Amino acid sequence: MLLSNLKKCIHKIMDRRKALKGLGLSLGYIVATPSVFSLLQSCKNDPQISWTPQFFSSNESFILEKLIDLILPKTTSLPGALDVNIPQFIDAYTNEVSSKEEQENFKKGIVTISDSLGKSPNNEAFESLLTKYLKADQKDKEVFSKNEDDTLALKTLTNLRTMTIWAYKTSEKVGEEILAYDPIPGDFLGCISLEETTKGKAWSL
Repeated sequence: MLLSNLKKCIHKIMDRRKALKGLGLSLGYIVATPSVFSLLQSCKNDPQISWTPQFFSSNESFILEKLIDLILPKTTSLPGALDVNIPQFIDAYTNEVSSKEEQENFKKGIVTISDSLGKSPNNEAFESLLTKYLKADQKDKEVFSKNEDDTLALKTLTNLRTMTIWAYKTSEKVGEEILAYDPIPGDFLGCISLEETTKGKAWSL
């Protein structure tokens, strides 16, 4: 059953290859087109079931999952990025949409990060890595700029965070069940506070 669902998912993605390839998008910025929305919603397997990456190796996808989980972890009231299959989307998006150069840079960045973590990294190692790069001040970034591996790691993690947050907010579950969602809006009222209209929730559309 799982194999059948995966084949259907991959088939749907392949059918959209031509439309997606024309987007010419970078890893750090995604335009919310119907084709990208469709790709995001195409794989809805149980996140607890293992998945087969299309672009990354098994070890690279493991690194990707751990990083994404720490960027947007599950809380008592909100699902995490893994709960809405963000690693699967990023893998499929990179495979189907990114240019050859973008693919090579992204893979090289993940490999560099993997090498810096060592053979058997624990959660503390992943947390330390994200803190080092994503919470770096300007002085730290100037130091990173003098080292090729640090520069690549910073760019890769920054792009990954941007993509993870965008995909999470755009996912069907988060967009319709957590953020303010109204597919058929009424009158435009520009001077009403967000607290009054949505009880403080951001709009998903």
